[in-house]
Amino acid sequence: MPTRDMTRWETSICKVVSDGDEEEIVIRGRKLSDLIGAISFAEVMFLMLRGDLPTKAEARVLDALLVASIEHGIAPPSMIARCFASYGTSIQAAVGGGVLAFGDRMGGLGEQMARMMVEAVAGAGLDGSAEDETIVRLADDMVAAVQAQGERLPGFGIPLHGADPRAPQVLAVARAEGTYGLYCRLAEALEAALARRRDGRGVPMNLDGVSACVILDLGFDWRATRLFLLTPRTVSFAAHYLEEQDQDTTWRHLLADQIDYQGPEPE
Repeated sequence: MPTRDMTRWETSICKVVSDGDEEEIVIRGRKLSDLIGAISFAEVMFLMLRGDLPTKAEARVLDALLVASIEHGIAPPSMIARCFASYGTSIQAAVGGGVLAFGDRMGGLGEQMARMMVEAVAGAGLDGSAEDETIVRLADDMVAAVQAQGERLPGFGIPLHGADPRAPQVLAVARAEGTYGLYCRLAEALEAALARRRDGRGVPMNLDGVSACVILDLGFDWRATRLFLLTPRTVSFAAHYLEEQDQDTTWRHLLADQIDYQGPEPE
């Protein structure tokens, strides 16, 4: 295989045209000027990541997921955006700081679940025609393997709710629009398997979990999973930043009596 020339860049995503006769931006073979006003943000996001325009049903499901992901109160990432506002930084620094706060323990669990499901489905050789019994067995095996390692199954349970209200709504849209497929079936089988192993005490699917199964059934790469939380949440961070500025706070901080010093005292 020939060595790639590292000084040359190649892309099938976008071409900028400015040749004196035409001024245009081409995205995945389509003129951006033709897309403006003709398709939604969810549709162009699909185009960018998948390479083609979605069906109307696929667009509605993706849009439902983006709406579900846009806000979740003053959680740590939005706290960071608000702190940035109180410290006098720019809106892009506040949004960037909020985005950077998401990691494997918060905001990244959907990616972990998506990868786990993709690898499990590939290992079992399953496709969309798999019978329910086969999917149930796979789910049982996956839950057993995770628990045997002393870990928690990513994509299930949420501290702020008894059950995440967003997951069932997004799944309902996927069912109604006909995109509910193998991965949504497996995700719900995992939820049921968890309940069985906990004597009926369920651990409901959360936003991370529903994001994983919905985007996989839409044909996205599992590595893109976090985008479907991060993209809409940037709007949330901006809203929190602006509200914090309107409240005219200065130097958000912890009170001294909220901090327990556990180091040595000076002699």
